[in-house]
Amino acid sequence: MSSPKIETVKVRDNITAKVLVKGEGQPVVFLHGAGGNVWDPYLEELSKQYKVYAPFIPGHGGSTGNNELQGWWDLVLYYYELFDALGLETVDVIGHSFGGMLAAELASTDPKRVKNLILIAAVGLWIDETPVTDVFSLVNTPDVLLEKMFVDLNSDAAKAFSTLPEDEDQRIEAIVENLIALTEAGRYMWPIPDKGLDRRIHRLTANTCIIWGDKDALVPVDYAYEFYKKIPGSKVEIIENTSHYPQAEKLEDVVNKTVEFLSSSPVAK
Repeated sequence: MSSPKIETVKVRDNITAKVLVKGEGQPVVFLHGAGGNVWDPYLEELSKQYKVYAPFIPGHGGSTGNNELQGWWDLVLYYYELFDALGLETVDVIGHSFGGMLAAELASTDPKRVKNLILIAAVGLWIDETPVTDVFSLVNTPDVLLEKMFVDLNSDAAKAFSTLPEDEDQRIEAIVENLIALTEAGRYMWPIPDKGLDRRIHRLTANTCIIWGDKDALVPVDYAYEFYKKIPGSKVEIIENTSHYPQAEKLEDVVNKTVEFLSSSPVAK
């Protein structure tokens, strides 16, 4: 797997974004989860058919602006400005976990900006009976979270996710970047109910596909159907025997469903 380009994009006079970019053709933006931005086999496969943009959240991966952005709405506006800087007036967006929350908010707040939307194990809604796991809680150690994120800890997907570089400097850098990403996402994500996405999601007009693992122990599969109920015309794809990273545990299935959806979706309603 060849590495993507790392582009530096000026968002404002005092804010620059780092964006992983690879591929040609129809542009697709991927918004990563709280664990950070990693160019994985899912993005690699998509880059064979699309031009994939995968921006780092401010403060992570060399992106700046985390000191200037003070809350959820500052972050939402930042991403609109980043889309502008990339020349993406209307674009297809894929969001995983926290990135799904952000993608849904972008599509709800300004519906014309997102044409096709794919939510993979997205946070953003709240069900009291089945709360989302608080990944920032001290009881959820890395080992506990890993058990919640993957069905089979011995799978190649789980090992790839949890294996650190052998080089000590690279290993330390990977750990630090992960902690930074978690910290920055946590600034905006919690408390989830207070962000109010459920009060705006009715505005969303993008063609929407909701992809979820049937055994997701971080964001229960109940949330797939909650998003489905709140997004008119959306479709749900449940990936069996996967948890919070269906795109890693069942790579081929999720890539096929992604490409099928993006290639067959009509013009946004």
